[in-house]
This record gives sequence, C-alpha cells and structure tokens, in this order.
Amino acid sequence: MGESGCGKTTLGHSLLNLEGHAAGEVLFEGRNLLALPTPELRRMRRKVQIIFQDPFASLNPRLNVN
Repeated sequence: MGESGCGKTTLGHSLLNLEGHAAGEVLFEGRNLLALPTPELRRMRRKVQIIFQDPFASLNPRLNVN
C-alpha cells in the first residue's frame, strides 16, 4: 500500500475520526466525518476497517486492559 512512515495509519485513524484535528476536513463519500453526529459516525464506521500489520498482536482500542 505504501512505504513505511508515509501516513497510512494516520489516514486510517482520521477516516474513523479516532484522532483529534486542529483544522480541515475528512471527507468520505462526500461527507465531512468531523461534522457527523455520533449516531451517523457509528453507522459509517461499519463500512470501514483498519487492518494493522500484525492484527493478532494488536489490541482493540475500544476495550480496556485491566
């Protein structure tokens, strides 16, 4: 997909609105993801998925580690 360090993970996080943003827009299917209400953002997240380099070693960011 791209060279190491070219921003693939940052792009994925931006598409899912998992990182804060200082300015600008993140457009997906013509809609600004940063302006979506929470219910619509959840529906959009069902359409996309991040696949990490080693998915078996990755932790689910939505779960707590106790």
